[in-house]
Amino acid sequence: MLRLIRRYAAALAALSMGLLALAAPYLIPANPDSAVFRSGTLGLILLCACYAPVRRALARHDARSLVYGGAFALIFAVCLSLGSELSVYDGLLPGMGSLLRRLAVPVMAAPALGALASFLFTLAPKEDAGEQRLLPFPVFFLLFALCYGAVLLALWPGIISFDFPHEIEQYTSGEYFAAHPVFHTLLLGGLYQLGEALFGSMNAGAALYSVVQLLLLAAMFAWSCVFVQRRVRRRSVVLALAAFFALMPVHGAMAVSTAKDPLFSGLCVVLCLLLWEIAEDPDAFLCSGPRIARFAGCCLGIALLRHNGVFAFLPACIALIAAARGRRGRAALVAVCALAVSMAAPRALEAAVGAQSAPSSEMMSVPCQQLMRTAEYADVTEEEYAELNSWFSEVTFRYRPHCADPAKGGNFAFERYQEDPGAFWSMVLRYAKKYPRTFVEAFLENCVGLWAPDDVSHAHSLGGEEGEYVYLTTLYTYTGYDIDATSKLPALQKLIYAFMHDSVQQKYLVLAQLFAPATYSFLLLLATLLLAKRGHGRLALTALPLWGIFLSLLFSAGIFVRYAYPIMSGAPVLLALALFRREDA
Repeated sequence: MLRLIRRYAAALAALSMGLLALAAPYLIPANPDSAVFRSGTLGLILLCACYAPVRRALARHDARSLVYGGAFALIFAVCLSLGSELSVYDGLLPGMGSLLRRLAVPVMAAPALGALASFLFTLAPKEDAGEQRLLPFPVFFLLFALCYGAVLLALWPGIISFDFPHEIEQYTSGEYFAAHPVFHTLLLGGLYQLGEALFGSMNAGAALYSVVQLLLLAAMFAWSCVFVQRRVRRRSVVLALAAFFALMPVHGAMAVSTAKDPLFSGLCVVLCLLLWEIAEDPDAFLCSGPRIARFAGCCLGIALLRHNGVFAFLPACIALIAAARGRRGRAALVAVCALAVSMAAPRALEAAVGAQSAPSSEMMSVPCQQLMRTAEYADVTEEEYAELNSWFSEVTFRYRPHCADPAKGGNFAFERYQEDPGAFWSMVLRYAKKYPRTFVEAFLENCVGLWAPDDVSHAHSLGGEEGEYVYLTTLYTYTGYDIDATSKLPALQKLIYAFMHDSVQQKYLVLAQLFAPATYSFLLLLATLLLAKRGHGRLALTALPLWGIFLSLLFSAGIFVRYAYPIMSGAPVLLALALFRREDA
């Protein structure tokens, strides 16, 4: 087969470019009836420019590179096509013809895109000429701390997230609810109280929390850069990674936010790299008490910071067992102990402070979205519309495709649900059988920002119901707390607002993709496939914690940047290792 492909590379390249030309209109979030890619000059130039590299790939690349490139391209094209359809039509087109087109378009696009992607799978890591001096941990740490410190001055005394009022009220009242991780509530409240006690104002408490968090995050990212540097002897790669952590506005904004996600995300990155270290030398890990303690402590920290942390530390424990070939009995013991501690510690902390159990609304995001969309989009009867609205305080008209907060928030009848959960789930099943397409649409629209590269829902899902752009809110909007938000660096604040609130990056090619969560999902996919293709199956397992987070986000309240932050932070690190790792490292 490979011999035939190489022999007829020119004809196959021309055929694949023709198929891509036919498929292209359905892969972009614009009117699929547009003729831009069928007869437009720009489309013709782009197709002609791609012909030569596609022909070269078919003529020279090995079979495994072409297969892995094709697999990556097929997944990419499926997501592009489906995302474009949702964007243009606000749903899935009905009919068998639309289904066939939905299957045919990715298949037509995959040969050309796969040949282009195969260049990544044939990339041979090279070292810089001469011995390179390794940058020490303090250099990276100071770089990140100074950059995040500048953001803190611009957004002084930090970003007050949506969950702040609930957590600080629990800390001050002593009445805790398990809906928020108790550990983070204690950490937040304790640092605020300490700052207020030392410096006499809640502003000081907010600043103290921001400083502690940005230093911890800077330390974790600095350690990650040092880790990569020891395995990738290309100064440009390490510097690019450091610049990404230092200068991307999202990192500075998250570093000074009261949300649970910054520290959680940093620990997820560290956990992946600890797994990488384990995969490199399982015996050294299993014979070292400090390394075992570090792994277990990382799992514990993740468990204490977010309820969905189980989607990270459980896959990590599975990866640990799979990586420890020949010593899986001991590895299983370590994994079980780490898992037991990580599962038990949050419950023990909740019991210690007498936290009241609360229904987790996050798990209700998808079914609530599906029911609200059914009420507003499906051809329901008056009786069905009334039944659906009775569960949502008569406000199903507030359905927002990319954000489940209006559906599973204060409008949902949780008390009624707790009295008879069976009635709710039987209703869900009944409507799912009657309106399956609407249910699928609701699920896809809710998580489209995670897997559709051209989707922009991540940039406006935090806005009002009119859909204004807010990529990541940085405004202090809560009253009742003595916090005076006053910028110390107004010029930098204006620049941050341009990215976080006005989403100016959407106007610029490439830059816009750096802010899209879906971009990092595909970088994670690329890193995983690269490691698998090169025969590093154990190293590919290091991505499992991030894939676990990816899975949990499919059923979350929406693809907010802070939710996707573990993947946005970890995928570039793993990709740098997968692409440029020295084979002797």
